[in-house]
Amino acid sequence: MAKLSLVRISDSSKDLWNDFVSANPHAYVYHLWEWGDVLCKTYNLDRWCLAVKEDQRIVGVLPIFYIRGLLFADKIVSLPFCEYGGPLLGDYSDQSMVESVLRMFMKSVNELAEKLKIDYIELRQPSTSFSTFFSSAGFRVLRRYVTFRIDLTVGQSEIWKNFDGRTRRHVKKAMRIGNKIKEVSVDSLGHYYGLYLRTQKSLGSPPHSYAFFRNLYDVFVSKGLLRMFLALYDGKPVAGIMVFCFNGKLYWWNNVLDRRYASLDPTNLLLWYMIRLGIENGFRFLDLGRTRPEDVGVYHFKSGWGGREVRLEDHVFFLRDVKIPDPLQRSYVFLSTLWSLLPESVAGKMGPHITSKIGL
Repeated sequence: MAKLSLVRISDSSKDLWNDFVSANPHAYVYHLWEWGDVLCKTYNLDRWCLAVKEDQRIVGVLPIFYIRGLLFADKIVSLPFCEYGGPLLGDYSDQSMVESVLRMFMKSVNELAEKLKIDYIELRQPSTSFSTFFSSAGFRVLRRYVTFRIDLTVGQSEIWKNFDGRTRRHVKKAMRIGNKIKEVSVDSLGHYYGLYLRTQKSLGSPPHSYAFFRNLYDVFVSKGLLRMFLALYDGKPVAGIMVFCFNGKLYWWNNVLDRRYASLDPTNLLLWYMIRLGIENGFRFLDLGRTRPEDVGVYHFKSGWGGREVRLEDHVFFLRDVKIPDPLQRSYVFLSTLWSLLPESVAGKMGPHITSKIGL
């Protein structure tokens, strides 16, 4: 085995990074350079794009971010504001190579953690091939979330049959009522964001900034990596959905809803539309995004679409005795209740600063 070296990739080498990520079957859209660019541009976060090279060839990458906690602990995370992250390797079959590359990554991350005096390191849903290594390195596995993955390769008829009766009824109702679907443009992005602010307020969660959505739109939509849609009722936007598209996989990242129109089932229509669009464009599966099983309403909704339930595993290394942000924590629930009482204008101004310091 040739000599391995660890380097920090700079913007001038982002194409090499993206070439490696795009060719890797284990990669997620969030591993792309662009995801980090948006986070840094929007929230001025510190990031390190680490790569291990064999001679001049990249054999592994690990993107990490430093989140300075405002209400919660300081952390290094891969990756924030999504459910996936962790290292990617070019060859998972050579166990000696795997361990060598992971050791180099962890040595660098641990040195950085000591320098920054953080409280914990979090790797979100890294490959199960690395579980033994991370366990032996002292990481704890947190199984807080699940997702549902709908196999799009079986075709529209089979997918429809796999829906539970309640889901089929709501989709039919949404179509019968006459909801219309429109792709989000730059001009209508503000409509989407307005619905987003209302949704976050009803959930008691601080929102991202409009700049975050605009940066995502500008960077990802033009490259075919993001689709955004609005559901309209009598010409009025009542719901929306954001789905990332990468390497034959669709990732439902966000949805918004005006609760006054929930009985029209616009979210059902949007999701059914995305399923059909995914099939038509040759995507293999649709990931419905992370969900807490304790969040009974959302869990029940997503489980009705016939997808395979997948338990997500986050690997966490604690350097201090702290708690990580958790929507079920008593302090979080208390703050969430207070947040839901704030006027939208206040939440819209204060929320992004708080969100950037939590990095969920």
